[in-house]
Amino acid sequence: MTSIIPPGSLVPQAQGVEAAVPIWLKMDWSPEIEQGIYKDWGTYYSRRRRENLGMYYFDKALKLGPADFTTLYRRSQSKRKNAQADGALKDSLEAKRLLKNLQRSDAPINLEVCDALYELNRLENAKAELHDNTRLFTGNKTKMFEQRLVVVDENIEDACGPSMTQYISDKEKLIVHLKEVQNKYKPDTRPLWKILKEQEKCDVQSIPEIEEEMLSPLEIARRSRAFDVFNQMFIDRSWHDVIFLKHVRKNPNLLLNQCKNSTEYLQTLSMKKYEEIKTFLKILEARSPMYNIRYQKFTNKKLMDKFRQEYLFRVQYQTRRNMISALRSIRYLRKTKSLTKLTSYVEEVMGDYVVKKTNRIMPWKFEFINEVYNILALAYVDQYTLPKNFRYAEKNALLRLLRFPMDKSKEVKHFVFGDRTTHQGSETVDPALTKSRLMGNRFENRMNFAQYPIEKSYLLHQMAEIHLKSHRFDECCFSARKSIEEAKKCNSYIWQFLCYLLIIKANAALHKVERTSEALDMALKIAKELKEKNIHNFLTACIHCNEEEFIVKKQSIFANSRRESEKSVYSSLSVRHSD
Repeated sequence: MTSIIPPGSLVPQAQGVEAAVPIWLKMDWSPEIEQGIYKDWGTYYSRRRRENLGMYYFDKALKLGPADFTTLYRRSQSKRKNAQADGALKDSLEAKRLLKNLQRSDAPINLEVCDALYELNRLENAKAELHDNTRLFTGNKTKMFEQRLVVVDENIEDACGPSMTQYISDKEKLIVHLKEVQNKYKPDTRPLWKILKEQEKCDVQSIPEIEEEMLSPLEIARRSRAFDVFNQMFIDRSWHDVIFLKHVRKNPNLLLNQCKNSTEYLQTLSMKKYEEIKTFLKILEARSPMYNIRYQKFTNKKLMDKFRQEYLFRVQYQTRRNMISALRSIRYLRKTKSLTKLTSYVEEVMGDYVVKKTNRIMPWKFEFINEVYNILALAYVDQYTLPKNFRYAEKNALLRLLRFPMDKSKEVKHFVFGDRTTHQGSETVDPALTKSRLMGNRFENRMNFAQYPIEKSYLLHQMAEIHLKSHRFDECCFSARKSIEEAKKCNSYIWQFLCYLLIIKANAALHKVERTSEALDMALKIAKELKEKNIHNFLTACIHCNEEEFIVKKQSIFANSRRESEKSVYSSLSVRHSD
């Protein structure tokens, strides 16, 4: 069946050549007949799930006959199929109004109004409308409304029956809290510039900034799990399709930049279909809420609580096994001195697994965190040993002892306007630098939700180490000092010692001998508290290296000053000789 959309609007025509005119357009149709054609075509495409064409034809038909209640009725049906219940209700009410002006009543149109109210989750209004129509019509016409009444009554019973009583009793505190928050909240109807002026913010921005909501990893995992459970309850095995459609909306493999026409169409289509699925899922949830489904599975509350406790104990036992396995792997990596693998493994375990566990599932969470971070700190300390035949008088001996290579090629080049060598294009981006930035953002995000001081000390230490590797020494010292403050709160001497080592590295790289000496003295005090002979010997060697550098620096300064004085004496003698 050919389309009645003019072909010239779809296919570009050559210059000077007119588009082919369909045969039916050559006939002199009356507006009534043409309106009927559009209406039939809209019905045809709507039944075949081609909603865009169907709506196009219905709109054309209504332009020719705005008082045609049949077209409004069919367009309302089409909109309901596309999860546009608001538009369907407006069309059906308009059709009902037109019939009322004609002093007529039509059962299918009144039923369409009830269905639109029902799909808008306005069950009480739908029930009232159905009761009115059962008294308005007689005979077989009332059966449609009576059948709908049975369904609506059952939905209301599911939503407000015994299951709701049990749910409210379980969530009573939460409901009271939400009610208090709702009562305190009062929408501000003043202009935006007045609100911003009171808050001492910029009130002349054309586009106001939207603050992103920061969610903890536990909350993100909880929402993701709730989303999956919600889909599993209402659409069973098709919940995988919903997840796929959710992620495909922004998938670059589908939305290719080089495909200009198809990308926009596919993006619009995927967004539209996902919104339709969400709307239909909300409709299903309103008819039979999740608490009602749980209640139907377990009508006995004691039995439901028993199954829940058994499930939690199984998860708790499996979590304990995973933690023991993780500790075994961490100790093995420390024993084999695989420091890089150990660092990445600890970050994976603590940043992706432990943060998502509650105290109910992991009652020994604090002890596990302490154990993991202390083992990692011991592994860091193990690498600082005094090598054999070490020479204190070598150049940069302290940096070599601290295992800090001074490679100038790794320094971040600052942008200088006009100097092309400092320009960084997209093809010259270092993958290691990109990875370090991502890790820095990850640590900063974790800092917002860290609970324990030892965890904060670890995160700040890692951030300081990233700054040190990027040769941002001031930021390194700042983060290290903050880490020391957190380590003092939990009496962790080993993390204080590691942070002082970072400060020593940063000062030694800048050849700040006095500050390096101060940091070494503080580290030596911490080493005495640790009561470890190897650490004490290592710090003693560092102090000797720093003293040697101080002597060399002092000699160079003295030599430079002597050379300058000799130059000044020679210049004065030459002036006198010339006189």
